[in-house]
Amino acid sequence: MSQILPYQLEPEHSSTDERSESEEKDDDSVVSNADTSDRRLNTSWCLCERCAIMLTEFESICSKEPAFLSKLIEGLSCITEHGSFLSVCLNRDVLWTALVSLHDRESAVLPDRLQVCNRSLRYAAYRQFTWWVHGYLGKNIRRVIPSCTVKKIRAEFPAQDGAYAGYITGEEDDSAFDGEMEEAWRDFLNI
Repeated sequence: MSQILPYQLEPEHSSTDERSESEEKDDDSVVSNADTSDRRLNTSWCLCERCAIMLTEFESICSKEPAFLSKLIEGLSCITEHGSFLSVCLNRDVLWTALVSLHDRESAVLPDRLQVCNRSLRYAAYRQFTWWVHGYLGKNIRRVIPSCTVKKIRAEFPAQDGAYAGYITGEEDDSAFDGEMEEAWRDFLNI
């Protein structure tokens, strides 16, 4: 008779997982130390000179502010100049592939790749940026995307009416976030 050996298939801790609590806290509260009292009024807080005025102070963050991003864009004035940003977040074929990979969980018929609306492409671009910069975060774990990045994605895939949802935190009612994403998803599927 075989013996039960618990935890045999559990993942083991690796050295790549080792980040101090202070580093994680710094990543989560990127602008908490900065004076954010007037960030919604101007872009004087912007270090890359490509940011836009955002709806909330929380969204008013430059790609040069978080330490983990500034290391990624060393030598560039903005993350929107990074070759990987251009190919991962703005390339229509890459965004189509990202949407198709999300679609695999659904049973609806795929729309023609040339008829995907800008809202769906923005949705895919925001997700691609988050995956590229942070990796997989898990369900309902969100991070603010820098203003310059949002501005570039919106310029590439503009809304016809110029209205955008903005950032929805995980603490807020998830129905607002889920509603926005559901609409973007339905736009993609043309239903």
